[in-house]
Amino acid sequence: MNPNIIIYDLEILKAIPDPRGGEPEVGIEYCEGWKDHANMGITVLGVYDYLEDRYRVFLDDNKEEFAKLLDSRGPLCVGFNSIPFDNEVLMHTEGWRAPNTAICYDLLKEIWNALKLQSAFNVGTHGGLGLEAMCEANFGTKKSGNGAMAPILWQRKQFGAVIDYCLNDVVLSKQLMDRVLAGHPLINPKGGKPLLLRNPV
Repeated sequence: MNPNIIIYDLEILKAIPDPRGGEPEVGIEYCEGWKDHANMGITVLGVYDYLEDRYRVFLDDNKEEFAKLLDSRGPLCVGFNSIPFDNEVLMHTEGWRAPNTAICYDLLKEIWNALKLQSAFNVGTHGGLGLEAMCEANFGTKKSGNGAMAPILWQRKQFGAVIDYCLNDVVLSKQLMDRVLAGHPLINPKGGKPLLLRNPV
């Protein structure tokens, strides 16, 4: 029987200001930065459901279905940097529901734990372990875009491109989780050594 697990990832509505101080694009709405969870908004939430073996897309018009999914089964919710980012955005966006941290498995956090890194990000020790770096080292797969561009594309009404990008991140996260569930180590992109993550099942 397939495990009661979902993989999830979201894209935000408001763009992130250029950290180098570049001029904002005319006609594009911005939040204050990557920590401004309360003002980011949500455009799309992508999910892979292991139990039903299907991908799902949640937008404003069916966001309550995501809450029903959490309530009906209480699945283990797996993401990449999902506890400090996706969950915070969900929690601070009206009408959306965040999963309880107790039923969350954050792949990035587990990578840091396996490497015995502190929970506070330090670019010297924690850098180079992002979703694309991990998947490229292990599977030769890459992200299909840039998270900072997703809200700009959405505001330009390129909805299909953003949904496609979001679901590709779900696919990449699932590749990593499949290996964790199989009990196999991942390859650390920084040095190429095997890295065994905690199996939550």
